[in-house]
Amino acid sequence: MEYNELNEYNPALRLLALPLVAMAWAGPIRTVKSPYLPPSSIAFGDCKLVIGVTPTDALYFNNFERAAIDLASDTMLIRAGLSPEQDNPVTVDVAMRTPADLLIFRAHHFVERENGDLWLCAERSRGPALKLGSRGLELHMRQPFCDEERGDGACRAAAQIVRLSRGLI
Repeated sequence: MEYNELNEYNPALRLLALPLVAMAWAGPIRTVKSPYLPPSSIAFGDCKLVIGVTPTDALYFNNFERAAIDLASDTMLIRAGLSPEQDNPVTVDVAMRTPADLLIFRAHHFVERENGDLWLCAERSRGPALKLGSRGLELHMRQPFCDEERGDGACRAAAQIVRLSRGLI
């Protein structure tokens, strides 16, 4: 590994495996450059989705939604912290484009259902939820699971994140 590569290495990038597997993505991906996203952000061409991962908290990249406008894509920013799901809860900020406006969801968390579906939900909320699938993000006005199932799914996703961050998967 060269010096320049070492400076840009971000161990939180391992967490990209979680959405990649949920999307069963086999299409083209490319890195994107935006002043509003981490340098290692990737774009999924066909589904108009950009995902970035950062170990920083909400003080940084707080205008990430501008990337959704600039790149004409839905944008996810995974905030992993330095010790994902061990000392720092992993949260996800989402900017989703609609014909009328840009919807912004902050501090959502991953929920992995028993069937492998990956969702983004607000903590302690029965409101809108986002499903991550092969076509990108899907907005659902109601969560299709009860509080108990959401809690189990959040624990399942957290365990997966810990395994990913430790390099066990």
